[in-house]
Amino acid sequence: MKISIKDITSLPDQSKKFTGSIDICDFSYLGSDFSINHIEPFDVVLSMIGSGKLHITFDTKCSILGHCDRCLGDVTFEVPVSVDETVEVSEGQVVTDDDIGPYSFVDGEEINIDELILNEILVNFPAKILCQDDCKGICPVCGKNRNIEPCGCDDTVLDPRMAQFLDVFNSFKEVK
Repeated sequence: MKISIKDITSLPDQSKKFTGSIDICDFSYLGSDFSINHIEPFDVVLSMIGSGKLHITFDTKCSILGHCDRCLGDVTFEVPVSVDETVEVSEGQVVTDDDIGPYSFVDGEEINIDELILNEILVNFPAKILCQDDCKGICPVCGKNRNIEPCGCDDTVLDPRMAQFLDVFNSFKEVK
């Protein structure tokens, strides 16, 4: 969704409310693909502060479909989105700040709401996505999902620094 700022910038100390929507449904982050299943309805409020600053605010929640980091099963999780941005405007266009550079959510005379939402999703993205808190993951030996059924594989993790000692012990075992 893109919102033209040309009309609001000519109204000092005024506000306009728009019903928000989102056009993006898929995105990639850290090498994984995610889908936005649902976004709660929201209103975008554009407010002019004097005649030189535009304040953009809205709050919503996104329901996102991804994969569990341990077992790779599908998992749906929510990410809060809270946008509170202020940009300088002049003659109906956003003025680029030399220290920050161009704003990724500004396209000429339009504010790209999808870009603002995606930025907030990435900032608030969970560090680890799990299908359940005690997810057992995938067996490193046979590849079965240990949440569904135990596989019985030996999953003893040995310290690689002790590998030479293990070789010595194995060489002295009796052959039957």
